[in-house]
Amino acid sequence: DKGGMWSYLKPPKVDSTGAKIDCPQDSCWLHLHGVTNYHNYAPFYSTENAVGIIMGTGNVGPSLRFEPDQTNTYMSRDGGLTWAEVHKGAFIYEYGDHGGLVVMADDIKKTGQVVFSWNEGQSWYDFELSKTPVEVDNIVTEPNATTTKFILYGTRGDVGVLYFLDFEALGQPICKGLWAADSVSSDYETWMPSDGRGTDKCMLGKQVTYTRRKQTSECFNGEKFERPVTKKTCECREDNFECEMGFMRKVGSLECRFADDGAIPIPKTCTSSSVFYATAHRKVIGDACEGGWQPQPQAVPCPAGSRLSKGAVSVLGTIAMIGTVMGAVMFLSTSDRFKGIFANYGFESFRTVKYSTIGHTAPETAMESVGANFDHGDFEDDDFGGGQGSKLPSYSDSNGRGRDYGRDRDYGRDRDYGRDR
Repeated sequence: DKGGMWSYLKPPKVDSTGAKIDCPQDSCWLHLHGVTNYHNYAPFYSTENAVGIIMGTGNVGPSLRFEPDQTNTYMSRDGGLTWAEVHKGAFIYEYGDHGGLVVMADDIKKTGQVVFSWNEGQSWYDFELSKTPVEVDNIVTEPNATTTKFILYGTRGDVGVLYFLDFEALGQPICKGLWAADSVSSDYETWMPSDGRGTDKCMLGKQVTYTRRKQTSECFNGEKFERPVTKKTCECREDNFECEMGFMRKVGSLECRFADDGAIPIPKTCTSSSVFYATAHRKVIGDACEGGWQPQPQAVPCPAGSRLSKGAVSVLGTIAMIGTVMGAVMFLSTSDRFKGIFANYGFESFRTVKYSTIGHTAPETAMESVGANFDHGDFEDDDFGGGQGSKLPSYSDSNGRGRDYGRDRDYGRDRDYGRDR
């Protein structure tokens, strides 16, 4: 989708010999060399007339390798969704017959062989080019890749060599049943490119259906072949949009997150505790989708260095006032002049308070009134080891007899009154 979303290439499960490829599951991907390293390895390559076919050199693993013994040749016939290892080692390649013919040769070591496939990589054949090995530089054909004729050139020592390859000698017939694709009697099938994420098989807002030769058909398309193509407009989805400047996506994710890279101008009204709204998506260039999912403005937090809001200023002012008051209180509490106001001295401040006399013995001060006074010897005669028990105070009442007499007199009066009745 022209860079709208990125994903890792799925690695093949087996190599070209049928052996299982062993690599860590959490970092097992296919890595291909690009045009920046064309002087060492052939870059990934496709052409418009070879629909769905892509070839490249690289390796399977956590990262791209550059050692010749770690580099192999890979091919995809579904637009890069799935891949297969087609040969050990790094090869140079070219397409012919509208993608129905693939020719390649060793690109690293001297070779006297050419390898080709007429069934889009399902099987490969080789033939001897020369008994004297050649350092192959490239294989080319006419620009539209519709013919079955190729030119291979390279060097043998200090001498340049050139070979003309004509695969019409294979004697393959012209394919039939172009307008009855997918039928049993036809040599053709229909194919729709897909990214594997949806069932509608829409790419760049269109559902495109190509007619191409079946992989197992033993025939050539011919130079005059015209491929039928049908297109249908799709509804927009989130993957029809890429991230706008100032936003970014993680690999395999559709979410556009604020990048905070300075690409988005910050509004002057922005405060440290507020947000502003920005457009996080834009439609991928060339995407033709209509309706469906539409992006909404995304809330972006204002930078931490923005000016303070009125609420923040009020809170900070209140905190400053409280801090000032507390500081003043702490300062005054250390002053001798105000110590009596802010310090609590407990009973020390009541030591000189006098009480009125109650009973025979009165405490001199408040401290003496709350407990025993050791200074006056209250516990000198109290021997817990063998002393005598404490004596209860005795009380005498000079009027006791009078009270008893009055009570007896009242009792006698009541008794006589009852008898008379």
